[in-house]
Amino acid sequence: MWMQFLFFRLQYPLQPSYLFEVLQYYPLIAREMAPAQLQRSDKDRRLRSILSFAADLQAQLPLVFAKPPGSLFNDVQKQILTFPNNLGPSATAKCEEIDSNGTTLWNICTRLRRTYDSEKPQDVPVILLITRVFAFLLLDCALESGKSTIANLVRLMKIGIKAAKNCIGMNQTDLALKVLEKLGKYELLLKNPDGQSSRENVEVHERLVAEYYVLRTALAWHQDQLEMAEHMFKKSMSSKHFFDPGTAESLADVLYEMGKDLLVKQQYTMAVKWLDRAYQILIEQELDRLSMDASELRISIVESLIKALLGIQDQESADKARSLVDFLENEVGDKLIVLLLRLDLLSATTNESFDSNSYSDILRRMTRTVVLTEPNFKLIMYHIRKLNERSPGLACKALDELLRLRILQAERDEWVEKVIITRLWMTTNQRDTPDVLELLEEVLSAILESLGQPISSAVTLAAHTLLWKRIESNYTQGQYDAAERWCRLAMHRIFEKSGELNMARISRKLLLCALAKQDTNSARDTFASMSDTSKNEPMTRFLMYKVAIRCGDVDLAADCLRIISSSSSKDPTLLYACVLDAQQVGNRLLALMALQLVLEEQFVLKNHSFAASSTVHLPSLLRSTISLTSAVLNGSKDTEGSPEAEANVEKLCKFFEGAVTDMKKTCLSIQASETIWTIPELDWFSKNSYNLAVKHLSIWNPRHSLRMLICCIAFIDQYPKDLAETVSDDLSLRKMFCEFSAAIALVALARGEDLIENQLQDYLTLRKHVSSFDNLLQEKLEKLEGGPKQDLLQKLAVLLGFDFEASCKLKAWDDLSEIIIKAASCNSPRVYELMADCILSSQAPTQVLVTSLKKIVNESWTLESLNSTKLGKYMRCLFQVALTDSPGIAEQLLDQVHSLASEASQTDHPYPSDELEWIATRAFNHAVDLYCSEQDDACKTWAGKAFNIAHLCNDDGALERTLQGKFLGLKWDA
Repeated sequence: MWMQFLFFRLQYPLQPSYLFEVLQYYPLIAREMAPAQLQRSDKDRRLRSILSFAADLQAQLPLVFAKPPGSLFNDVQKQILTFPNNLGPSATAKCEEIDSNGTTLWNICTRLRRTYDSEKPQDVPVILLITRVFAFLLLDCALESGKSTIANLVRLMKIGIKAAKNCIGMNQTDLALKVLEKLGKYELLLKNPDGQSSRENVEVHERLVAEYYVLRTALAWHQDQLEMAEHMFKKSMSSKHFFDPGTAESLADVLYEMGKDLLVKQQYTMAVKWLDRAYQILIEQELDRLSMDASELRISIVESLIKALLGIQDQESADKARSLVDFLENEVGDKLIVLLLRLDLLSATTNESFDSNSYSDILRRMTRTVVLTEPNFKLIMYHIRKLNERSPGLACKALDELLRLRILQAERDEWVEKVIITRLWMTTNQRDTPDVLELLEEVLSAILESLGQPISSAVTLAAHTLLWKRIESNYTQGQYDAAERWCRLAMHRIFEKSGELNMARISRKLLLCALAKQDTNSARDTFASMSDTSKNEPMTRFLMYKVAIRCGDVDLAADCLRIISSSSSKDPTLLYACVLDAQQVGNRLLALMALQLVLEEQFVLKNHSFAASSTVHLPSLLRSTISLTSAVLNGSKDTEGSPEAEANVEKLCKFFEGAVTDMKKTCLSIQASETIWTIPELDWFSKNSYNLAVKHLSIWNPRHSLRMLICCIAFIDQYPKDLAETVSDDLSLRKMFCEFSAAIALVALARGEDLIENQLQDYLTLRKHVSSFDNLLQEKLEKLEGGPKQDLLQKLAVLLGFDFEASCKLKAWDDLSEIIIKAASCNSPRVYELMADCILSSQAPTQVLVTSLKKIVNESWTLESLNSTKLGKYMRCLFQVALTDSPGIAEQLLDQVHSLASEASQTDHPYPSDELEWIATRAFNHAVDLYCSEQDDACKTWAGKAFNIAHLCNDDGALERTLQGKFLGLKWDA
């Protein structure tokens, strides 16, 4: 037994596992320990197991299609992998049973396999394939065990070839190899028969051997062993003269698959080699004896061979490919395959010129002759696109002909839509000419007429995408006429389902083209054709705004601004663009209107303050708006005080006041280093508010000037405290000038105000400005000298006069003395005159009036700048008031008048005589009144003072004598 095993194994190349088995047997031989009976018992058990499994498999196999095979597949596979090579006498005894089981299994698989399409072997369950292999192994075992007749050998050769072919077809190369290894033994037996076989049997044997080598060739190819495939092919060709049509067809099919695979891998030379072999094998057969499949196979071989020849890209191969195409055309006529190969020939031409006309002619032949199925439609479209790469004009004509002759007649909307997109794609990639667009428009109109309705929205979107790219390209390059023509095409009625947004976008591009060409009439026509919704889109209105300001239509421009503003509350970009465009055109009014709308929409303007609703840089926006407003105001033809001018001034004030409010709020909420109100911003706003106020102080309403000055003060107060001394001094002076000017404006407003409440409020505000000016001046007074110092003191004197007036109006009597004292440092007689006039015209209490007026007179007299006339007037008024309410004070005033008049008599400006005469007469009359009221002592005192004053009159003592005479006429009690 072991000798048989060793002899069998050494006939074939030993694998490591087999060598191990042999080495296992060697010690057994040497020791003679294992009896032959034990080995036979094991083989008997193994054979019974195989037969039992075969019987179970026969019962289970038909049921695997009703439920999943489960473990059956793995069991069959395990049996194949572990199938013994030689069962010896055990198998000989049951040779018939083994053969019967193998035959039964094979027939069951054959019957079950018939339920599947024979043209789709890949759909057959793998369980049937491996069961066939298992059945073949059973039959092979039976053959080796006793049924080794030539007939049985031929039978098993046919079964093995079929099993191996199925395995290769299902790409089960391991199983195929196992089967073919078994068939390799039969090949030797068939080539060396017993000498009693007939010639007919010999031919059968040779064909089976040839088929065996065909399968070995296919297996080597599947295993990427081309050298082995070459060797096996040559062996198969050694029996070529015995080939029947089936064998030749089978070999040609294998060689075709090999060549086709090499063609896919672009190994063109090798592909030509194997495909040519396949072709030669078939043409050597009688065509009428080949099957119908063989005819199709031959055409497929020729097709692949032509493609492989063209892939080599030399003239010889191209000529050979052309001759094959001619041969094929003569044989099958003007079929699709021939036309396609003709196209491949033209595409693969080795010379530089491409015969576009011939390519186009073939496409037109295809259009007329080919049955229009989905694959054929895609095929024709592919070649039309390929022609478009060489000759766009011919490609468009070919596509138009396909559309007209076949597509529209087929009533396949999806094909029509694909043709439309392809036609647009080809046209958009051509050079712009009016003829091209006119032809395309005719095509679209023909399609619309045939369909009777617009194309779907999805296809329209794709079409508009292509058209939009061309529109944008032309517009970017400045080809506005061409861009306009493409826009008109995009608005064709066939694209009605594009949606309002897309149509609006195209209309806006037309507006842009009209603007670029300065064709405002065309722009207006386009705008008029748009829907109401599209008209009121912000971008549409922006473009019409540009049109309006270029044709001077202010109403349309204003309307556009209004709509843009209402639609752009979160993004002011379009309003900024309106400002910029208006400035470029030179229309300041519209630019200003746009800027103001930005402020109104982006910032809630209320009570002269801005509440930011966006991230717009407010200082920059305000600067632009203020500058433009100021420019419009200066360049306006409107007279000062007109409603238009007043409105602009009012806006200026609101802008500055809004800036102040935002500045204060921002600086409170964030750190100084992060504020947008930087020193340069403060410089700009403080200087411009001051300059505007001072420049128009005599022109504007004082209230507007006051508001501007208050804003300037607020900006100055916001500067950091750590500035350089020179900068700080400049700011301090500017603030003082603002305080001074504000006070002037306030006194003018207060004096002209009819409402007492408003008047008093103005006076109260005035006093604050005066106080601020005074404080600033006191801080700087020590540093000042000369002219600047005197100038500021004079300004203070004026302000103190206004402050005195305001105090009188506000009845702040206690503050009058302090104001009079402050005025002393100003060295200004005029301020005392103003104070005196003011106190005299006020409704001050007598005590206040007398006290204040006395201080005014005393301070004025100290300055030696008060003339005697004024002095006399003030003393007279003071005496008159005091005489009525405070006789004691009036009596004191008589002494003061006498003293002043005595001093003045020694100067060049004596006390006015008429004033002395009036006071003396009035004092004497009061003495008489005292006499009548029996106040003799007081009467005598007053009379004496009257005589003293009358003595100083410049009348040579006439008044004095008169008064004394009258006094002597009085009768006194004893």
